[in-house]
Amino acid sequence: MRNRGSLGLVLILSLFLAALGTGCRAEPVATFKTKETRPTDFPDRAVSLKILQERLKACQRKGACDKSLHRLAGINRVEGVIVDEENQDLILYGAVDANSPPLYLEDFVVALRNTWLKYAILKDNTYYYSYPGCSIDPDPRVIGKLQTVHQQILDSSSSGDIERYIEEWHSVCRSPQQVRVMGIPFDTRFASVLVKADYDMKGLADGYDSIDIPGFISHTGIILEKVKSYIIKDQPISIPLSSINRFWFYPGENLYLEDEGVVTIKRSQIILLTEEEHLAGKEKIVGKGHPNPLAQEFAENFTAKYAEIAKLRPIYHELESLFRFVALARIIKFRSLNTEAGLDLSYLLDYYSVPKIDVSRHLPGRSTVEEYMHRRKQDRGHLITQLWLPSCGGVTMAIRIRQDNFMKDTSNELSSLKTAVLKTRPSPEALAWNLRH
Repeated sequence: MRNRGSLGLVLILSLFLAALGTGCRAEPVATFKTKETRPTDFPDRAVSLKILQERLKACQRKGACDKSLHRLAGINRVEGVIVDEENQDLILYGAVDANSPPLYLEDFVVALRNTWLKYAILKDNTYYYSYPGCSIDPDPRVIGKLQTVHQQILDSSSSGDIERYIEEWHSVCRSPQQVRVMGIPFDTRFASVLVKADYDMKGLADGYDSIDIPGFISHTGIILEKVKSYIIKDQPISIPLSSINRFWFYPGENLYLEDEGVVTIKRSQIILLTEEEHLAGKEKIVGKGHPNPLAQEFAENFTAKYAEIAKLRPIYHELESLFRFVALARIIKFRSLNTEAGLDLSYLLDYYSVPKIDVSRHLPGRSTVEEYMHRRKQDRGHLITQLWLPSCGGVTMAIRIRQDNFMKDTSNELSSLKTAVLKTRPSPEALAWNLRH
């Protein structure tokens, strides 16, 4: 702290937010349960993977395919899969909601290919596999520069110098951060959703972006409120004044309900995890192996309010759809449902042309500076405490399928669902059909 005049105290705190993801994370540190965003009930629509492949083969040769093929016939939320033994087919079923973002076949294809190890990298006669994921990495040298600017703020005695160094903080923070994509091709829509979800989460974490949800507060806001309470109560500030915190999205609880030839995704949860890090030397950021308590509070709150956030920020609805696609692809492979159905998926796995889109290799860092001033009356005047809280702002889809992810349906509801879906199929050549009227 530094004095401003005879009775002014200036308090400067620095917070570094690094929201990084990696495809090499171990099991999650913790899970936080949330309610299902949609109750389990009868689905809206069914889609045939066999007929989808056949129509894609024909139309892609001509260079013109109906949009419904690329949008999975209008399903917005995939809920499960049914084996149609008679027609040697797999039937996807799910919800149709005009207020939700569409699903894209290309994303499902990327999930299938990752699950079938199509993107595994061959090195020295060994294939290396990575779960789908992304990371936006700040340059350690930039973190070092920010720490230098932080010290310059601390050493400054005039408001003019402080303002100048805060502007320098913003400038340094906006330095490009490297974007990495793991386990899938870079220039795909799948990757673009991962990167945007990660990048936007940084904005919500550091307060660059605000969202009107009761009880939701940014990580920076949590720290600011904590510090303000210490100042108002005239207590020593007992939280770290500088920290680097990594945040990333990770699979939470995955639960699948099954009966003979039918599986439904009962739960496919996304959680936000965090770990505190530190700068080791000039060019390396390493984890401490534990979360910062206030960063953990933000991560748990984000997880608990994920469904509410997704309603206001559709990118998180899209991220959830990708997690469900990965879960579905792994269910199909783990249970060998394509083999059980006698369905050859080779067109989707090997020949379907996934559209390419440009995904940025570098993104600018985002910064905010929160200010707070507290005036306390004293015998000879007022004590002024002024606070500047500068902040410089992954996804890992490590969905592991095990037997204990599956529950046997003892209610016969899934068996009845399968019967109803297959009976309402208009013909073996039908691409899609409605299940509710």
